[in-house]
Amino acid sequence: MPAEQAAQTPNILVLMVDQMRADALSCAGHPVIRTPALDRLAAEGTRFANAYTPVPVCIAARHSFMTGQRCARHGRHGNNVPNPEPQLPTVMELLGLAGYTTRGIGKMHFRPVRRHFGFHRMELMEEIPDHREDDEYLLYLKAHGYGHKREVHGVRNLLYHLPQVSAIPEERHGSTWVADRTIEFLKAHRRRPFFCWSSWIAPHPPWNPPEPWASKYPFETIPPPFNYDRPRESMTPQRRYMRDYASMGNSSPERLKRVKALYYGSISLIDHGVGRILRALDALGLAERTLVAFVSDHGEMLGDHGQWQKSIPYEGSTRIPFLARLPGRIEAGAVREEFVSLLDLAPTFLDLARVPYPGTPALPGASLLGRPGGGLAEPRSEIVLEIGHEAGRWLSLRRGNWKYNYYLRDGWEELYDLAADPREAANLLLGEARPAERRRADEMKAALEAWERKHGFADSLDAAGRLKNYNLPEPQPARANSQFPRWVDKLPPEELAQMESKGETVLNAIRHETTFTLRDIDLESFKQAGGSLEGTEYEGLIEGQ
Repeated sequence: MPAEQAAQTPNILVLMVDQMRADALSCAGHPVIRTPALDRLAAEGTRFANAYTPVPVCIAARHSFMTGQRCARHGRHGNNVPNPEPQLPTVMELLGLAGYTTRGIGKMHFRPVRRHFGFHRMELMEEIPDHREDDEYLLYLKAHGYGHKREVHGVRNLLYHLPQVSAIPEERHGSTWVADRTIEFLKAHRRRPFFCWSSWIAPHPPWNPPEPWASKYPFETIPPPFNYDRPRESMTPQRRYMRDYASMGNSSPERLKRVKALYYGSISLIDHGVGRILRALDALGLAERTLVAFVSDHGEMLGDHGQWQKSIPYEGSTRIPFLARLPGRIEAGAVREEFVSLLDLAPTFLDLARVPYPGTPALPGASLLGRPGGGLAEPRSEIVLEIGHEAGRWLSLRRGNWKYNYYLRDGWEELYDLAADPREAANLLLGEARPAERRRADEMKAALEAWERKHGFADSLDAAGRLKNYNLPEPQPARANSQFPRWVDKLPPEELAQMESKGETVLNAIRHETTFTLRDIDLESFKQAGGSLEGTEYEGLIEGQ
């Protein structure tokens, strides 16, 4: 690209976090968390207050973002890999062909792990890589004296949702590393157009910020999860077990609040890195011609309604933070209420770069530069969210202030009036629904059936064109996360001998925790999955050690 053209071509910087709720921003009115850098981004740009993930699970959401297509088109309806896989253009590929330098930094969650999808280069930091050599962050830790650390992103198997503190100090922590690598990229590429997707693992569990961020929010100041003791029978049978997931079922109020405090601490550490990135853009003279977008792939229930994780159509899981700044094109300090989603980012980037989309069908999203000051040319009054396939599928329609959810597993229905009940505490279809609400639910279900015929999976519908009910029983409760770091077992013997033990890793992670003990949690599942406390003072807690 000629130098004169390069100087006039806008850059694109995507800052994506994993599993962050839309309400976890001080600029969104959160009473506890402080996010000064993200508040700055919102003040200098626009906050989209009704932004959603099209599908609330990691891999599917990221493929929707980078292809601009829905699940049935890109094939990821969860953390699955379709076979055969549709060959779709990605925003990285299209911008790269137009002369942009494209870089991926941090968590991509691609399978296979180093498939580039159009990136010129990737610097990866994945949650559970197969090989150290595939992961730039692991190589970085080894080079800086932390190659002996077994679970560098927190202990997953035993402590997945439990309070813990990182054994990696702040200056080497993964959240710091993503910001460091982003700043180095900006310095090296300030004279040529770039597309950079910087992606943090946090605040995805395990929730393990380093100090001082782990202590930034004393848990005594944190409100407990909303409606944590919601009656099981008022929830879809598909999710009734989640209160007991990952040893959280017997949690004290103190432990629940400590988890939230660590979640907020993880976000504040990210915010600190975002502040450094924004200052680097200023110092390099890039701020005026760089579109900065801050988003999450999906949210986190964080104990609300007794629920953890994502993959549920509630607001905590599906609504995401969504900030965009581009001086002269996006209005400063605006808060827009129209429904937007990650599907709108690819059309926005291609619009900004004046790159046509070559594929078919056309992208379902729309440019957020569709009118002066930013925003959609035609604001939406409704939006459909989805996840899964066959019996694991649900569909959700947000129409104005109303939300209707349908679960194919068992035909469970939910209707919420978010104007009167913004936290989704009262399903209006439980028991004897009022006629007006039953009519509204039926109308919204019919709209979802029409949407599924056009945009979804044909096998979601029966011969009459109605959404199926698979009539499956309530699933068995999920036990603790069973993942251990796979790369460790592939180390050469001399390095494996230097690696801290599984028991040492656990004890290091909870060395400062006061809201639970090892006796409170599911050590039997830990043992069955291959866990051990051998060689520690607690090895007698696991039978047979």
